Amino acid sequence: MTSHNREDTERMWYAPDSGASGAPRTKPALPFCNKIGIVVTATLISNWSPPAQAQTALPEAVVQSPTVVGRWRPDYEPYGVRLGGFRLDGSVEVGAGYSDNLAPTAPQKEAGGFLEESVRLALGSNWTRHAINVDVSQAARRYPDHGVLDWTDYEVGLSGRYDIGRASSMGIGYRHIRSHLEVTDFDVQQGGLVQPVPYDSDVVSAAGTAAFNRITLGASVEYRTVRYDDEDAAIALQQGVDGRDYDRTTGEVSASYSFLPGRDVIVLARVTDISYLQSGQNSRDSRTWEALAGVRYDLTGLWGVRFAIGYRHRDYDDPALKSVSGPAFEGQLLYLPTQLTTITLTAQRSIEESIRADNVSYTRTLVRLNVDHEFLRNVILRAELRGEHREYDQTSESVTDAVGILSAQIMLNRRVSLLASYQRYQRLDASGGIPEFDQNLFQLRLRVSL
Repeated sequence: MTSHNREDTERMWYAPDSGASGAPRTKPALPFCNKIGIVVTATLISNWSPPAQAQTALPEAVVQSPTVVGRWRPDYEPYGVRLGGFRLDGSVEVGAGYSDNLAPTAPQKEAGGFLEESVRLALGSNWTRHAINVDVSQAARRYPDHGVLDWTDYEVGLSGRYDIGRASSMGIGYRHIRSHLEVTDFDVQQGGLVQPVPYDSDVVSAAGTAAFNRITLGASVEYRTVRYDDEDAAIALQQGVDGRDYDRTTGEVSASYSFLPGRDVIVLARVTDISYLQSGQNSRDSRTWEALAGVRYDLTGLWGVRFAIGYRHRDYDDPALKSVSGPAFEGQLLYLPTQLTTITLTAQRSIEESIRADNVSYTRTLVRLNVDHEFLRNVILRAELRGEHREYDQTSESVTDAVGILSAQIMLNRRVSLLASYQRYQRLDASGGIPEFDQNLFQLRLRVSL
């Protein structure tokens, strides 16, 4: 275990990192363990991300002033382990929680507690040029009195970036993901299931950017597999999710013009091909194209905006399946009312795959509001409110859910943090015979970092 002097630490914090399209960026990079602290509440409490969720090449909104998440805290940042030109970061978390409605659509409402643990390791280069990153993570939740709700997720990733010139680069990556759909997911409930639905994904991606003065061109391709676990007889009989396995290939090209740092005009086009593996499901195969145009703009150093709007169209191999068309958009508004508070508003509209037998996909509109507040130098308070609306075209159904999260992170020292959270899940409206419900979930965790 080694320590860093201030010059080494600043060089690591501000080393170029790669964005979604593979281009280097100079936005300060948070240490691995601190990133976990910001997002762990939302990702571990509820899994809203469907398999193969639509990705974007748009950069994040930025402002000149540091955000609560991005602020460097020299007294509380984990050192990590220095291994030559690499840095190893990691953490172990253990905790417990309680839910007053474990399976919302079960015949009888039941409450209960659970135990949770997670381990994360990340090895990344801190070279001036080029980059190699490896990360491994695992998380598990166990219900002592309701074992059918147990789940174990893990993820392994490897990526590399080769820099060409000042701002041009090429990158490749591979990631294996084991995750699950939660029991609060509408698709899971429509299948009559009261347990998580696990799935595996392998993701292979390649991207490249080329910068010419103020113009930056980008191209990327991603191949993703989605394989549902049908070993559980109940899942296989009730939902038949093994027949929902598919491969997804997405190609994208983009161009941007930069007036000033943080002020860009962006256009992009994307084509997605989805192929189902089971012969009886070939009619669900589809092709989707979309085109968007938008801006990223740092308004005053305290306001930042990223917004793109366009059009999306999907056709299916089966002519009996209705095509899906409509506006596509995504946006992010970043505001710093004070140096101790950051407010972020995001919105996105996309088309996602459904595991239901009577539906192929749904249009998903997501809106999320985050407020981060630095109560003390070592105490970060966070509030999140998000809403999701799904529209199913094949059966003309819809569902609207809302989630509110309050959480706190107390950094006791560089290595030990305490995390507490409360989540309120509320189904506001649903069709198809699925009842509305609410769920309260409390959680307390202890994290030890390298």
